[in-house]
Amino acid sequence: MAAIRSLMDKGVFLSVNREVGRINDGGKACPGNIKPLSEAQADAYNQILVQMMNHPVTLLHGVTSSGKTEIYIHLIQKTIDEHRQVLYLVPEIALTVQLTERLKRVFGNRLGIYHSRYSDAERVEIWQRQLSGHPYDVILGARSAVFLPFQRLGLVVIDEEHETSFKQQDPAPRYHARSAAIVLAQMYGARTLLGTATPSAESYHNARQENTGLSVSTVAIRTSGCPR
Repeated sequence: MAAIRSLMDKGVFLSVNREVGRINDGGKACPGNIKPLSEAQADAYNQILVQMMNHPVTLLHGVTSSGKTEIYIHLIQKTIDEHRQVLYLVPEIALTVQLTERLKRVFGNRLGIYHSRYSDAERVEIWQRQLSGHPYDVILGARSAVFLPFQRLGLVVIDEEHETSFKQQDPAPRYHARSAAIVLAQMYGARTLLGTATPSAESYHNARQENTGLSVSTVAIRTSGCPR
């Protein structure tokens, strides 16, 4: 250190204080990497936008491999363009790994990942980032992500909403992340999208109560009330 300080005094070295985060930088956002929607996906996307104008919660009922994730990405980009934030919930930590690279190609450093596999220091860093003047526009995470602070939440996407993994039985506090996320969205005046190939009984019942017909495309939507 004495030698380094001597070189700094002579102007050979320059001392710079810079905060280095523990979370990897996703690079610059590239909306141009968003793939165009197929005719069926575009039809479902437009129906979702119409339903969201009148309902706080919408159920996207699409068969497996019908392209629901691509619809999510288009909705997320639309929400970001409106200068609002997105919470994207998945039932298992393993799914965040699969989605991370796909979402990073589009949203870059606007994307934050949050789940219990991160260390306490990493989770604190994300928490502080969300409270700062430059929070993440998109948070991808497991059920614990519902407890993160948001400043301008505009959309909550709950993928595979039927999964029982969203319900924490142990340890306390015991909660259902799907229901908690819907309440969180209502607090911010945001919209919630429930996506699944096999809707839960309560979500399907709520959708049927709205008497909304099924789309003729391969991806179908129904409006839904808050799951009880």
